[in-house]
Amino acid sequence: MPASPAFNARPRQRPRDRKEQILLAARDLFVAKGYPNVSMALIAQQVGITAGALYRHFSNKAVLLEEVIAENFAWLDEPVAYTSYDDMVEHVITQIVDRPYLSDLWTHEIRYLPEERRHDLRRRMRMWNQSLVPALRQKRPGLEAVHEELLTWTIQSLMSCVGRQAIHSPMSLKLPVVRAALQAVATVDLVSGDVLAGRQADRMVPASTRERLLIAAAAQFGERGYYDTSMAELGAAADVSGPNLYSYFESKADVLRAVLDRGTHALWIGLDDALAFSGTALEALRKVVGSYIPLARTWASVIEDPTGEHEPAKAAQREYVAEWVTLLQQASPRTGAREARLRVQVALFVIADLHRVPHLSRYESFHDNLAGIVLAVLLEDPVDVTAHR
Repeated sequence: MPASPAFNARPRQRPRDRKEQILLAARDLFVAKGYPNVSMALIAQQVGITAGALYRHFSNKAVLLEEVIAENFAWLDEPVAYTSYDDMVEHVITQIVDRPYLSDLWTHEIRYLPEERRHDLRRRMRMWNQSLVPALRQKRPGLEAVHEELLTWTIQSLMSCVGRQAIHSPMSLKLPVVRAALQAVATVDLVSGDVLAGRQADRMVPASTRERLLIAAAAQFGERGYYDTSMAELGAAADVSGPNLYSYFESKADVLRAVLDRGTHALWIGLDDALAFSGTALEALRKVVGSYIPLARTWASVIEDPTGEHEPAKAAQREYVAEWVTLLQQASPRTGAREARLRVQVALFVIADLHRVPHLSRYESFHDNLAGIVLAVLLEDPVDVTAHR
């Protein structure tokens, strides 16, 4: 008598690498769409399993994000052992080329980790940064401690540009530009950096309720992210109660549009002034960099629309970046259009990244030194970047 089909059927086995498949799919979706826009169902669909099967491995999306971050930043516990600056650069570039998603995970997704995990991750990053110091000292002996820290964070920012999703240039162009920038910033002149800036008094605020809301929104979107900021929190920061809040803006998206418009206008005013009061392209470029850096902590920090829905702001920002590219080509005629655009993108990322390390800006020299670093990234020809500060 033949055995029943049920008796002969072998139990279905899960692939041994199923958990790794889930982590890879989640990582790629978080980078491409952003953590708030990715559901567990979407991750399951990407892997080709049911949502129930996914929950057998991870109880919720927050736990999954924690494991994605933990796995992809495990290398932070392996300090760089090279004492030659050039060897260190090549070693770290090799690591980044193989893991191009790291910078976007760090920049956009770690904010969704629990506070304790965020603090631990940033502590480990600071420790890893310290492992770059011996190689930097080999290239640049005698640096002040504050300059060493500023430059190690700059090196990390430049390295991350190899893999940033927003930079669409081919690797054949990115790698030479990043290498050149790493060499340039390691030798840039820096002004004395050990003087702490005086404690800033509480800033005055405008009487206009709408303006207070915009200022609060620019600060909170830049620090906490658009998705993690609520309308109630914006109202509290600007001392505006619920019903009154909605008489100025219909929704959080409406607030974001206004902030993007305000930031874009501020950038253009600075650029127009730089062009109006400069005699050469190089002088104008210096002034544009100088006008942008103070704005990068507030209005410029949210210049990237997280929703991708505000086309007028995006178009104006593209035109603004194009002005930097034009000035760079005029100041450095041997730099082609594609390379000039890439250098500008890298420079803007460096500014944003260094503003994300708040204690760096405690020193009076921060803006001047950041301007010098940015000009070193931008300019192909040797130029005295400390001039006209």
